[in-house]
Amino acid sequence: MTSTTEKAPLGGVPAALRNLFQAQMKLSTDMFEAMTGMSMPDLSSQLSKRVRCGPRSCCDIPEPCWMPRRLCDCTSHIAQCHSACINVVIENCDRNRREVVVGAIGDDARLVTVTPDKVALSPFERKTVKICLSVPDDAPTGHIYEVVILVRGCRDYVFRWSVSVGTLGMDSCHEVEIEDCPDYLHHWYDHFYCHRPCNEGRTGISAGVFTHG
Repeated sequence: MTSTTEKAPLGGVPAALRNLFQAQMKLSTDMFEAMTGMSMPDLSSQLSKRVRCGPRSCCDIPEPCWMPRRLCDCTSHIAQCHSACINVVIENCDRNRREVVVGAIGDDARLVTVTPDKVALSPFERKTVKICLSVPDDAPTGHIYEVVILVRGCRDYVFRWSVSVGTLGMDSCHEVEIEDCPDYLHHWYDHFYCHRPCNEGRTGISAGVFTHG
């Protein structure tokens, strides 16, 4: 009786490809940690998470009208002695001229400059506000600076901006767009004290809480 040994159709190719993939993953992890000073996130768990900015569906009840609208958070990666910048593009989609104020709050707001911190927008006009955070020379690798950006126009908007310090700089968020529009519709969840179409005379965000560079 003769015995035959069954061999894989591709021989050692699958194992070689697996080793190559693992080596590339290791290289990517090392590069990410060198650039950002942070550990590589677990992609398997991150892929299962939904990016959420505001209500999930038309049936969700949003926050009260006097609360600012939450925008997507922003993260930038930068090296020591450098500056991270983002552009906030604001469009006035109203028929009336409006003034919009932009600022930052938080312990790290002292490092932030807003140029300009106030813009006047004609009907349907759009302008850009540049926000920069200067990383100190002695900032340790892996440190994360965090500020809250507030925008006050027809409505109030807020988003969180994190700046991670690494050995190399790589911006991961360059532009935030805001359509500052009045809301002429009466929603089923509206409270009787909600101002429409714009929050004129509201007691929400005050320009006095802003800290400018």
